[in-house]
Amino acid sequence: MTDSGTPPVIPPRKKLSFEQEQPRGAALQQGTLFLYGVIAIALGGVAFYMAVIDHRPLLSGYVIAPAIGAAWFALRLFMMLNSRK
Repeated sequence: MTDSGTPPVIPPRKKLSFEQEQPRGAALQQGTLFLYGVIAIALGGVAFYMAVIDHRPLLSGYVIAPAIGAAWFALRLFMMLNSRK
C-alpha cells in the first residue's frame, strides 16, 4: 500500500441563510417553550376535569383525547429543552 501522507483538509461548510442565528431566535424559542408548556398543562387539566369532576370513563374520547394531546406537547417540550445546540 502506498501512503499519500496527510489527508486533505476540508474547509468548514458555509451556513445557509436560514441556518444562521437570528437575534430574535432566543426569544422565539422561549415563547415556544412557554406556549407548549401552557398547552400541555391546559390539556392535562381538561383530561383531569373530565375524568374526576365530570365522571367520564377513562377511555372515553373526552378524557383520552386531551390526555394524549397533553402527553404529545409534554414530549415536544422535553425534546426542545434537551436539544443540543
